[in-house]
Amino acid sequence: MPAPLSRRHLLARGTAAGFFVVAGQCLWLTPREAEARVFEPQVLSPEQCKALSMLGDALVPGAAAAGLAAYIDLQLQAGDESLLIGKYLGVDTSAQTEFYRAAADNVMSLTDENTSVQTFVTSMATDSLSGWAGPPASYVLFVLRADALDVTYGTPEGFEKLGIPYMAQIKPDKPW
Repeated sequence: MPAPLSRRHLLARGTAAGFFVVAGQCLWLTPREAEARVFEPQVLSPEQCKALSMLGDALVPGAAAAGLAAYIDLQLQAGDESLLIGKYLGVDTSAQTEFYRAAADNVMSLTDENTSVQTFVTSMATDSLSGWAGPPASYVLFVLRADALDVTYGTPEGFEKLGIPYMAQIKPDKPW
């Protein structure tokens, strides 16, 4: 009898590469490649993607360049096959789109060019942001950090950056 699939097992076996729209063409890319080629989001708005990337990069440096926004947008298109951590925390996949939209909208409405990202993150962690609406800010922070870690370090290259040997039980066919 096969062992039950865990989130880590799915990440090791799967690939987060997918079809991204770049300059009106559908291309098979990794989130990092899609970000570098300025992908056109299919679920979130470009502004929402920018907000999530900014926050994710503050939590996990390098997450924006690794394609966090592209990864989230792609996974939101995947429905029940989504690899976003919310699924593994009991968030119904049909509710994930609104979760990320609400998170991004809050970030956009509560920050500006004068906002210290670190102060904003601290306020999120303590749920002390006046005007925050939707899922608790601390929970959003937890979820987004996990997603940022997955896209930034959940590959053999990510492990290499950390100086850790990549020793997956089942090596994925392709990286993210």
